[in-house]
Amino acid sequence: MKLISERTYRRIDRSVEKGTIIPFLALATLTIAAVAGVAANFLSPEGFDSLGDALWWSAQTVTTVGYGDVVPGTSGGRLIGVFIMVFGVASVALITALVTSSFIGYQERRTGGELDRHQEVVDALARIEHRLDALERTS
Repeated sequence: MKLISERTYRRIDRSVEKGTIIPFLALATLTIAAVAGVAANFLSPEGFDSLGDALWWSAQTVTTVGYGDVVPGTSGGRLIGVFIMVFGVASVALITALVTSSFIGYQERRTGGELDRHQEVVDALARIEHRLDALERTS
């Protein structure tokens, strides 16, 4: 089962190479935190003194800091909290994986030519060894 298509994977790879993926992920995380903060304030109005407190809680939760000084008081607010926690952990994991993948891809591209040249030298040495063996047999 493929989660993403090859075309989407190539687009993500290009984004990682260009460095445009990080601002996109930051904006997506900020948007989710803001929407979740507003939703939590709406679903759990007694859990927060103000919208600012709900947004602060949401930002803490999505970044996996979670001081615990502000928490939602209802099931709806806690459901939003679970969503934000899962998204926060997934975002950190995704960013780590993308940056690591980018570094590995860069190193592979950088050393790819060296590996080809190394193989050419190994092949040339094998041909020379074969010729030397043939010369030794004839003498």
